[in-house]
Amino acid sequence: MAGLLALGVLPATAMAQEQGSTAGANGSLSSDIIVTAQKREERLQDVPVPVTAVTASALLEQNQLKAQDFFSSVPGLNLQFQNNRANLSIRGITTGPATGNPVVGYTIDDVPYGSSAGLAGLFGSAPDLDPSALARIEVLRGPQGTLYGASSMGGLVKYVMVDPSTEGFSGVVGAGLNTIRGSGGDLGYNVRGAVNVPVTETVAVRASAFTREDPGYIDNIVTGRDNVNKVRVTGGRLSALWKPSSDFSLKLSALIQERTIFGSSDVDSSTGSRYKQTNQFGTGPSEWKNQSYSAVINASLGNSTLTSLTGYSISDNYDTVDFSAAALTALWPDVYGNPQVTRWATTLRQEYRVKKFSQEVRVSTPITDDIDWIVGGFFTKEATKYAIITFATDATNGDVYGLPIVWRDNLTFKEYAGFTNLSVRLSDRFDLQGGLRYSENKQRLHHREFTFFGPPEGLFSTPSSKGHALTYHFTPRFKISRDHMIYGRIASGYRPGGPNATCDVGIPCSYRPDKTVNYELGAKGDLFDRSLSYDISLYLIDWKDIQVTQVAPSGTFNYNANANRARSRGVEASFEARPTEGLTLTAWGAYTDATLREDFTALSAVYAAKGDRLPYSSRWSGRVSANQEVPLSETVTGFANLAVSYVGLRKGEFVPSAAQAALRQTYPAYTQFDLNGGFKGDTWRVNLFVQNLTNKRGFTGGGFNNQTTFNPLWFNYTQPRTLGVNVEKTF
Repeated sequence: MAGLLALGVLPATAMAQEQGSTAGANGSLSSDIIVTAQKREERLQDVPVPVTAVTASALLEQNQLKAQDFFSSVPGLNLQFQNNRANLSIRGITTGPATGNPVVGYTIDDVPYGSSAGLAGLFGSAPDLDPSALARIEVLRGPQGTLYGASSMGGLVKYVMVDPSTEGFSGVVGAGLNTIRGSGGDLGYNVRGAVNVPVTETVAVRASAFTREDPGYIDNIVTGRDNVNKVRVTGGRLSALWKPSSDFSLKLSALIQERTIFGSSDVDSSTGSRYKQTNQFGTGPSEWKNQSYSAVINASLGNSTLTSLTGYSISDNYDTVDFSAAALTALWPDVYGNPQVTRWATTLRQEYRVKKFSQEVRVSTPITDDIDWIVGGFFTKEATKYAIITFATDATNGDVYGLPIVWRDNLTFKEYAGFTNLSVRLSDRFDLQGGLRYSENKQRLHHREFTFFGPPEGLFSTPSSKGHALTYHFTPRFKISRDHMIYGRIASGYRPGGPNATCDVGIPCSYRPDKTVNYELGAKGDLFDRSLSYDISLYLIDWKDIQVTQVAPSGTFNYNANANRARSRGVEASFEARPTEGLTLTAWGAYTDATLREDFTALSAVYAAKGDRLPYSSRWSGRVSANQEVPLSETVTGFANLAVSYVGLRKGEFVPSAAQAALRQTYPAYTQFDLNGGFKGDTWRVNLFVQNLTNKRGFTGGGFNNQTTFNPLWFNYTQPRTLGVNVEKTF
């Protein structure tokens, strides 16, 4: 139910159709939705975990075609940007988008996505998948370390893809146009299609492809280029299902995507406009290429079910950043000494290449009629290549005078884990669930560095690190009736530590894993003949050995270290009402108090005091929406939806010293209005939409000590008002 409240546009109906449930007069209810949050199919209303679920249909109807659109509209999640990528924190568990290893895990059909190491450049950024290939997205809030392992200490996002089907030939085609305020009339577009082909009675193939272009709306007054932040995304997915019997299935999948950003979306506040930037020549473009392959086997072994998940992915990324605000720019006149250069600048190019293999095998078996057991093992190996190339340039024309700093890093990461989960039904109403997971990881960093002040042959070091963690959960659940339940939950999570190339003393060093423990009490249910649904949870998360980023006084590099303790506590409440036929009202509110519990006394290059807010966490957030459907004829239905989202005040990155505490960035609260409506039949839909109706430009990043450019005048804002139309036809 929780996910329905996040978007409020027919998600229940869409989900029921995908899962084969029977819809009532107003569509299916939240309690009919099937999710796999606990690695088994369950009604959403029965899962003793705070879960948000939203369908691809709901995403498409609101033109939420990219990751940041969806996540920025879900209360309880905070969206940050780092080099044009969407990074998430859940329940305030973050110390910044470029700090340490990822805090939120991602899976695609339960296969881990992205690197476990921040050095890989993604820093836990969300995959940008096209909704036409998705069945739904599930967001699990709170630590999920037992079933999902490392880097899910804040929560987990599950992308559930549409499977091939042997039941018949089918497909969908869709297209759309949009325009963004500030683009000068440039049009964006999207085209998508998918087809399902039964090859035999036991084999089916599904193929989907899409391309999308979002118009730019930021003008660069230094280079003279307009609409520099145009984005183009293209991709496709091919999957094949072989199901020779009800006891065995094999699904093979391949997903390829390419995302090109022609220029960054940051704005220089000194221009007096939220549509202008002053980035240097040769900066702004970035590219992301991802290939992901998987094999999923499900086999019945008597009363048991064996599941094997094999994944392999290759990710290539690069960023080009205007790094002129970093302290090292002041060194270029002495290093290169060209009197013809009146102003110097610094361009930073970062390159990443990650190859990842993962294998999970688990067995689910009923020990008795009242005891279910899951046991499994997991292994992953990652090989990461990371390069930094620094260019000293003439700020007036972009001419390059030298490469003063070049890094070449190779990181290997291996993790082994074993896990078990037990569910015991003590009565028809009361059951207990518990689980354990032991994980061990090994990392080795091969670092080469050349700087203008270093030896000609460069610096060579091979620091390594090892880490292990025992995570657990214990969840009692009491079902008051079929439509009401309460639950308690104690669950832990962790993320790996790792090696640093150099610390402030110039020697190899490493940082430790950090861990979270969540204490939670929740309730879910339906009232008044299932015309009102509710989902309420209270939680407290203890966070120890938190990972933070320190910046060397010279400004030439940053590195990770461990601080002491933090805490997040809060309440989340959501409601969905269906007072009359065709009308759905939803509301979701979240209060999050995420603060430090101890000073940063042991750290030399970053400062924070007990009680300071964690970065990017808003105390208050919420969303309300109203959706109305009206039959216009026997075959045509009209629909309209208005949604209002609120994101409260947030704080930016921690500062370098106590003397700069007052300069820590503050991001004001903002409210966004989204409107959409249209017409639909059994096999077609036309949808008109307006996102950010009032053109409110809410802050999402930048400012003092931001970890992207360190330029205190740099800011990132929500997308301006966007108007468009989407059409879709199924067959």
